[in-house]
Amino acid sequence: MSSSTRTKTTRGLKTQARFTGDGVLVVDKPVGLTSHDVVQEVKRTLGAAKVGHSGTLDPFATGVLVLLINGATKLAPFLADYEKTYVFTVSFGVETDTQDSTGEVVARLPCEPLEEREIRAACEAFIGEIEQTVPRYSAVRVNGQRLYQLARRGVEVTPPNRKVQIKDLTFCELRWPEATFEVTCSKGTYVRSLGVDLARHLNCNGHVSQLRRLASGECNVKQAVTLQQIEESLARGELHQLLITSVQALDSYPELRVSHLDAKRIRQGSTLDSIQFLDPGPGSGWPPGSYKVLDPDDDLVAMVSKVAKAANDRQEEGFTFKTLRVFGTVD
Repeated sequence: MSSSTRTKTTRGLKTQARFTGDGVLVVDKPVGLTSHDVVQEVKRTLGAAKVGHSGTLDPFATGVLVLLINGATKLAPFLADYEKTYVFTVSFGVETDTQDSTGEVVARLPCEPLEEREIRAACEAFIGEIEQTVPRYSAVRVNGQRLYQLARRGVEVTPPNRKVQIKDLTFCELRWPEATFEVTCSKGTYVRSLGVDLARHLNCNGHVSQLRRLASGECNVKQAVTLQQIEESLARGELHQLLITSVQALDSYPELRVSHLDAKRIRQGSTLDSIQFLDPGPGSGWPPGSYKVLDPDDDLVAMVSKVAKAANDRQEEGFTFKTLRVFGTVD
C-alpha cells in the first residue's frame, strides 16, 4: 500500500483506506453523471479530505474531467483558464429547450440535406471571437439565482451574452441528419449553444446530441481513467500510477527556480522581491505573466505573477512579483 494511503481503524476494526497524497486525476466522465457526482464518488472511494474539479461537464457529456485531490485543489484557479477541445454531434431539424438531447422539443424545421461544403463554410464563420447567449439551462446566476433553477420553475428571464474565443472548428463527418465537429475553444464556451447557432446559420434547427471533451489544457482523453479503474488501482496500492503531479498539471506555465532555503522563506511569507532566483537566464529577466516556482527537487513552491509596479509606488520603476498561491504548507 502506498505511503500516501492510510488505513483508518475503529475499535480495532480495519476500515476503508484513506488516500492522503496530492495529485491530479484525469477521469473519463460517463454519461448521466454530473461533475459533482463524479467528485463525490471519487472522494468516497479514496477517503480523501478534499476533491475538486477544474471545468464542469454537462451530465449528458462524457470525457475529460480533471479532478484535484487534497492539496492539489489549490491548483483550481490556475487550470480554469485552459483551452478545451471537444468533439460534438449536431442533430439537424429539431431544437430543444436544453439545446441537447435531454430536453423537450421546442421547434422543428425540416431542412433539405446539407452538403459538406456548406457545413465547412459555416464553421469558418464561427472561428475567432464570437458572442454567445448563455443557455437557459446553465449554472450561470442571474439576480442571485441559477438559470436552470429559474427555467425549471418556468420563470422568464433574459440570459446574458458573453464573448468567447473559438480557436478552431473543424467539420469531421456527415451522416444526415447529423454532423460531427471538433472544436478548440476558450474557457466559458457553451458547445451546446455553438451547435444550435451553427444549425441556425445553416437555416435549420438543431441540438447537440453527443458531446465529448477530448482535452482540458495539458490533460487529454488518452490519460483519462474510469471510476472503476480508480477503485481497482487504489485496492492494489497503485493509485500513484494514475496521478499527475501538480507540476505536470502546470506544464504550460514557465518556471522560476529557487534554492531550498528560499523555498522555505517563500512558504513562510517572504516576498519574491527578496528572493534570489537560480539560473536567471539571458537578457533582462522574465516577461510579465504567471509563473510556477520550483525548488531544486522539482517540488512546487508557489504560483506567482510578474506585474508592473503601481504608478504611486515610491520604489524604482519596473516590475514586481506578486505571490498568488503558496504550496507545501498546511492549510
